[in-house]
Amino acid sequence: MKPSRVAIVDQGSNSTRLFLCEGIATDGPIGERLTTVTALRRGAGPDGSVTDDALDRVEQCLATYATRIATFVPDDVVVVGTSAVRDAPNKAAIVEMVRGLVGVDMTVLTGPQEAELAYVGARLGVSGDGPVTVMDIGGGSTELVRGGPDGPHSAVSMDIGCVRHTERHLHEDPPSVEQVEALCEEVRQTARQVFDVIGGQAPLIGVAGTMTSLAAMHHGRYDPSEIHGATITLDQARGLLDRVSKLPLSERREVPGLHPDRAPAIVAGLCIAVGVMQADGAQTVRVSERDLLDGAVLRLTELAR
Repeated sequence: MKPSRVAIVDQGSNSTRLFLCEGIATDGPIGERLTTVTALRRGAGPDGSVTDDALDRVEQCLATYATRIATFVPDDVVVVGTSAVRDAPNKAAIVEMVRGLVGVDMTVLTGPQEAELAYVGARLGVSGDGPVTVMDIGGGSTELVRGGPDGPHSAVSMDIGCVRHTERHLHEDPPSVEQVEALCEEVRQTARQVFDVIGGQAPLIGVAGTMTSLAAMHHGRYDPSEIHGATITLDQARGLLDRVSKLPLSERREVPGLHPDRAPAIVAGLCIAVGVMQADGAQTVRVSERDLLDGAVLRLTELAR
């Protein structure tokens, strides 16, 4: 039996998230969710080493989260690390930090494991028995997962992320049209190869911060009840990319619906969303607030092992 109360920490490449899960309802796990943009991968070395500044940002966040976890008094605590952690030669520093602050060992997810948890969470918001493709855009990687109601059938984790590719492609403020298009083209080419492997032409579901920000900017505000299940067309996504990419960072921070801390990496994130949709031939994407955190709760036994 799964614990009724569990705290899940997701140490991502761009954000650190906490889910204080109080239980599992008919439509999935329920509880409070917190997100802090810590940009663990920002400024990472050529070999993926995270910087001391990034470690300091994560340490401050985890110290706050540890207090919230202690107050919550969960039956179990799980901390997972994704792309930036698994890429970092100095990941031991992150693991030690987690152990010292949160009191548990971090589970560093492989790309396929990350993809599976994102799929399991995203599938909660889907009705019907047909196949779907889940797109999980992160700071260091993007997972594409094809599956059905029984779970994922095939998955690929691409080393394409909104923080990683901001630093790789977007060198001006605002970025030039040529830089933006070069990034979109790299995503299209890579994603086409992935869809040849996992299959395409299934309804596309987008999860994580880039996709919820995309929907929030489209609506002009962030309201989870509006974001979850929202449908965004390719033309709408492309239009937002064209508009936001022309703004300097100071003005991107003021875009309605976009959290200011996500402004530095949002152009690359939108490029990834648009590039994947174009590679798949998808005219729409459905945004889900259910994601890796929900999948981690539902796969808690496997993570504990």
